[in-house]
Amino acid sequence: MKEKKMNKEKNIPFTISINFNELTMAFEQSANSTHYFIDLESNKIICIDELKDSDARTKLSQMRNNKRYIKIPQHDIRNEQLVMETFIYEPRDFILVDTLYKTLHRKNGVKLFYQLLESQPHLKEQWLTYRSAALRNEMINWLCNNNIELTSQYLIPTIEIKEITAEEIKLLPDEIKDFKPYACLHCHNEKGMKARIFTINVSPENMLIEQETQRIMKERFGITHHGGWSGGEQEFLTASRCPRCGCEEIFWDY
Repeated sequence: MKEKKMNKEKNIPFTISINFNELTMAFEQSANSTHYFIDLESNKIICIDELKDSDARTKLSQMRNNKRYIKIPQHDIRNEQLVMETFIYEPRDFILVDTLYKTLHRKNGVKLFYQLLESQPHLKEQWLTYRSAALRNEMINWLCNNNIELTSQYLIPTIEIKEITAEEIKLLPDEIKDFKPYACLHCHNEKGMKARIFTINVSPENMLIEQETQRIMKERFGITHHGGWSGGEQEFLTASRCPRCGCEEIFWDY
């Protein structure tokens, strides 16, 4: 236990063996009166329900002041509404997108949104899948922010990054190939800038994907700073290096 405490203080990740799906379920079910904690010693999730436990207040006070426990956050209703806002642009049917937008922005929009989903089973299924992924990403970000790693659990897909050749760049849509490094943000040099473009098989949905992408770019390509570009169904990474000072923080423009 002392080792885990020391690791956390030094900002070094420590591991626990709790199932990720159980963590996500606790995150989703947390409420003002229902609290979930990770017990670092037993590697279990503990629930304190103020409506059912007469000693809940005492237990909560003790657990919040004990580094043995980490409180699992509550899924914020404001985040739920933000997920709805982003979901409405998922369907490729522009009429449906317009209907979802108008529904969500009416009085009692959230209630009407759910009623609309109930009337369209296929859309409801899309929403449940989208919401599940959003909750998953929220929990992954929370784990990253708290330097927690889960043992023997793969939370993101295998990331594949491939550098595009100069000939392949010529075949890209104009809005991508014409987006070029313009000037160094360190020495302001504008000469000799060369673009490096990569394909990546995942989008930067959470911090774990971003961290793994950064690791691959550094280890395989020697790049410590990169940007991103969403090309519809294909995601791209962009990078450049100033030939004068070697800085990788570059301003890109058309």
